[in-house]
Amino acid sequence: MKDMATNKKTITDFNVTNRELETAYKKYRDVYNVSKDLDIIFNIALRDKERFPSINLGNDISYERYIERWIKSYSDAENNTPSKHIANPKSSCSDPAVKKLVEIATGISESEANAQERHHNLFMSAENIQGDLLEEYIAINIRKFGWLWCKGNIIRAVDFCSEDGLVYLQIKNKNNTENSSSSAIREGTEIKKWYRLGTSKQGGICFPAYKWESLNEIINSNNSFTPKCNLSEQDYITFVSKVAAENKQIVSDK
Repeated sequence: MKDMATNKKTITDFNVTNRELETAYKKYRDVYNVSKDLDIIFNIALRDKERFPSINLGNDISYERYIERWIKSYSDAENNTPSKHIANPKSSCSDPAVKKLVEIATGISESEANAQERHHNLFMSAENIQGDLLEEYIAINIRKFGWLWCKGNIIRAVDFCSEDGLVYLQIKNKNNTENSSSSAIREGTEIKKWYRLGTSKQGGICFPAYKWESLNEIINSNNSFTPKCNLSEQDYITFVSKVAAENKQIVSDK
C-alpha cells in the first residue's frame, strides 16, 4: 500500500494562478460556512504562498482538493474550540515498574501510588490542552485590535497575523517550546515570537516570570486603538478557571 505521507502537498506544488485559487476558495468556503476572518487570512496567504502548510491530500492530488482541505482545517478548529475539548484517556499504558519504584523509594502504599498516578495524569492532561487554551484566550482579546487567529494550522509556523498581513505571531506557553519551523518570510513582513512563561531565580529558587507586557507591546505596536490591549496573567487565570468550571471533562485522570 502506498504511504499516504508521500501525498503531502503545499500550494506551491501546483502550477496555478491566484485567480484559479480564488475560484476554488469561493467554491468551498460556503460549503463549510467559515467566518469572514478566513477571507482575510486567505488573501494574506496568497501574497506569500510559502506560508501555506503541507496537507495530506490522499489520492486526490489537486489544488482544489488542497483548498478544500485547507478550509476544512480552519472550519474544524472553529467548530471545536479548546475550551469545549473533551479529554481522552492517555493512549499508552502506565509502566507498573515505575509505580513500584515510586512506592519503594518514597515508602508509600500501593493505593497512595495509584492516587499519585491519577494526579500525574490530571496534570499532564491539563498541560496538553493549556497551550491551545492560551491561544483561545489571546484570540478572544486581540481580535478587536485587528489580529486574526490562524487556527487549524492554516499558516505554517504562525498562530496569529495582523489584518494588514505585515506581522505574523507565534505563541508558545514556555520559552523551551519554541517552534523550530523556518522563519523565512516575504520582504517587509516579520514573524514575532512570544512565550508566556519564563523563570527567574532568587537564592537558587525558581519563580515564574510572565511575559504579558511584551505581548501587549506587539499587539499595540500594530494599531492605534484606544484603550490599548492589556492582557495579564490574572485575566488569563480567570479565563481558564471559567473554562474548567464550565467543562469538567476538559482534563482526565485516566
